[in-house]
Amino acid sequence: MKLATSSTVAEVLSQRPAALRVFLRNGMHCPICCLAAFETVSDAAAEYGLDARRLLREIERETPKR
Repeated sequence: MKLATSSTVAEVLSQRPAALRVFLRNGMHCPICCLAAFETVSDAAAEYGLDARRLLREIERETPKR
């Protein structure tokens, strides 16, 4: 499955567990939130004032695919 801004935070972490570092480095606590299974990358990024596409590029660049 290709990562997209419509992917949930949990889906991203399932595919790329090391993405946890990227989320936390950007000040995002989404990975440890009970809403991670339901919140999309786009929604989470908006809550923290981040660009979702930039965040996904950072995750894809810095984390290995599972």
